[in-house]
Amino acid sequence: MNNKKQNKEVEILAPAGTYEAFQAAIRSGADAVYAGGDLFGARAYAGNFDRETLIRAIREAHLYGKKLYLTVNTLIKEREMEERLFSFLKPFYENGLDAVLVQDLGALSFIREHFPDLALHASTQMSVAGASGAGFLKKYGVERIVPARELSLSEIRKMKEETGLEIECFVHGALCYSYSGQCLFSSMLGGRSGNRGQCAQPCRLKYQVEGMKKPSCILSLKDIMALDDIPDLIEAGVDSFKIEGRMKKPEYVSETARMYRKYADLFLEKGREGYRVSEEDKMRLMDLYNRGGSCRGYYHMQNGPEMLSPDRPNHAGIPAACVERQKGRSLLLKALAAVQKGDVLEISAKENVTLGQDVKKGGQFQILVAKGTAVKPRTILSRVRNESLIGEIRDHLKTADIRRPVQAEAVFRAGEPSRLTLRMGSIEVSAEGMVPEEAKKQPLDRARVEKQLGKMGNTPFRTEKMAVEMDEGIFFPMQVVNELRRQAAQKLEDAILGQYERFCPEIPEKKETDTTVRDPHARMLSVLVQTREQLAAAVQEEDAGRIYVESHLAADLFASGSGRAEIRALFETRKAEWYLVFPHIFREQAERLYDRIWGDLEAFPWDGALVRNLESLSYLQKKVWKNKVQADHHLYTLNKKAVEFLKNAGINGTTVSLELNSQEIRETVSGEEEMVVYGYAPMMISAGCVKKSTGHCDGKAAVTKLKDRYQKTFYVKNYCDTCYNIIYNTAPLVLLDLLPEIERIGIDNVRLEFSLEDADETRRVIRLYGDGFLRDGGYPQAAEQFDDFTRGHFKRGIK
Repeated sequence: MNNKKQNKEVEILAPAGTYEAFQAAIRSGADAVYAGGDLFGARAYAGNFDRETLIRAIREAHLYGKKLYLTVNTLIKEREMEERLFSFLKPFYENGLDAVLVQDLGALSFIREHFPDLALHASTQMSVAGASGAGFLKKYGVERIVPARELSLSEIRKMKEETGLEIECFVHGALCYSYSGQCLFSSMLGGRSGNRGQCAQPCRLKYQVEGMKKPSCILSLKDIMALDDIPDLIEAGVDSFKIEGRMKKPEYVSETARMYRKYADLFLEKGREGYRVSEEDKMRLMDLYNRGGSCRGYYHMQNGPEMLSPDRPNHAGIPAACVERQKGRSLLLKALAAVQKGDVLEISAKENVTLGQDVKKGGQFQILVAKGTAVKPRTILSRVRNESLIGEIRDHLKTADIRRPVQAEAVFRAGEPSRLTLRMGSIEVSAEGMVPEEAKKQPLDRARVEKQLGKMGNTPFRTEKMAVEMDEGIFFPMQVVNELRRQAAQKLEDAILGQYERFCPEIPEKKETDTTVRDPHARMLSVLVQTREQLAAAVQEEDAGRIYVESHLAADLFASGSGRAEIRALFETRKAEWYLVFPHIFREQAERLYDRIWGDLEAFPWDGALVRNLESLSYLQKKVWKNKVQADHHLYTLNKKAVEFLKNAGINGTTVSLELNSQEIRETVSGEEEMVVYGYAPMMISAGCVKKSTGHCDGKAAVTKLKDRYQKTFYVKNYCDTCYNIIYNTAPLVLLDLLPEIERIGIDNVRLEFSLEDADETRRVIRLYGDGFLRDGGYPQAAEQFDDFTRGHFKRGIK
């Protein structure tokens, strides 16, 4: 398309989980680094930075002309918002932090209010999946979007063209199987929430797919490597190439940053005609880390088995050798045979391991591969590293010169103070020293003075141009030159950093009063249905005061005259509140679908709509929707600021997050919330398709079963009209006998969500909850009514 030199600049954005990784990034071509502090980062188990180290990194980045972005990309609880967020950000803001990445809508609002000069970047955890969602956030001060990784190049181009926002896209590293921010898998199974930076990565485990012979890592994606896609990404309008890896080592950070800087510059200089990616360079990156090969991500494909790493190989692409009490060591030896002498193996052992004649205790350790290496059973070979490559990268980091060029002008005249002036861009500083004396013996040599002035030492500067005015026959100690240089360099550092300094006033204390007035009789039992059978059952039950019609069912019904007649007849049968539910993910395919049926949808007498993402809310506003809008729990409200944000954005009511416990709900409740008290929780919303990955794609919606290593069954529903999968929990959430406590908290509206149930079960559950909640008929114990169930996070919550 374009064979000419590009005028566009592209930022290389590198990860840093430690200060060493930060230094590796800025020494290897990164223009900016993103890092986390000791709070609110989506990589809670990275090294992360304490306050002093992060301030040091911010200042160092600026001295070298780089930027540092802070990750505040987790959901923030009410008490944290009140007590921690301001004090956490204040010192970084005052020291010139360049931007903050956010997930939480309440945090976005809070930061915009209290740190007005801090750039806001929408994290990929926000699941921004379209230009409309990006445009919506632009109205609230967001300057940059990190879109969902699942977007195609055309969607990214449209986002850039329609919003003009900066676009930051992942180009290298791990891919999540779920839309980031839409995964509760780790949270529900073990209490380690991905929305709080503590994901345990259950998607990397093996699952038995219904109809398949053996378990596989059906939810584990290969890492992305987008070197070949750099021209397409730049031409689509991407401003920043983001490298994943805050858990990775400095050598990985260095080499990936260097590679993407190299190839971005190559395209910018020579265009497509001169753009070629070396296979050797690809292999260098694969040698550093890979999860069973690489893929090009979603930029050119919707999903597919090519993106998976189903056999869970080790990081070097060699089949993981795990010998559990076997007679021989054939599997492990086969893997070791692929390793070259001189490589380093990182070993994880459950038992003591014999290596030659040495016995190592179980745990993590390294060995240098040598002839005759012996490893006993029950040892796991976890990673192979190319030691020569590691050594080469370390040598580069020791010798890399990233000092900034300065112009120096020195004046040494008899009878005047010595003066050294340094200039860099628009900044100019001067330092003065002693007055030179007349030389009594040998006058100073100009060349010696110039040489000494040019030694900038450990400063961030190098002398690019030197001008010295010096009288003949004068003398001064060489220490004067050194002191002038030291003072001038320090003044230049201070001047550079001074450009970034800000003042941040303290937040005045404010006392909040609860103005909520509750009507003890205004209870509402809502029912969400996904199938025609569930809909018919809900209509028959008078207790269902509000009926939510799931998007896929609504689309099916309104796509034909008979369907429209069917739902019209049901509506006339029951005068409940009727709400249209929008899809979990609202991308271009969903927008086209709704555009086709909008006339019929709009003509139906809906009382409101339920939205799960900003794209759906923006779509309704564009269509001038005049009815109520309810936010689902996918639009997270873990704090009052998030609730306030959504209300100001046009939301009439919210849904309690599935990750809050009873006390945390009490702290945020206003009386207008709805709470899910029954249903199979959606554990993952994914662009991946289990049916397609197993070769059974027929374009028809269906339910597939996955079994984990404990023989628990997860149900996966594929929605072909908008092309995404939902993985549901193994057992339904049941809070039936906890409803009295829920009422005391302040919740008057509760919701039953049906997904896998048949008509009989739908009716039974509605009656159970209706008898207790609406008629005070008592609350039977959940164990008496359900063979298997979960309390979710109502009691335990998340960290």
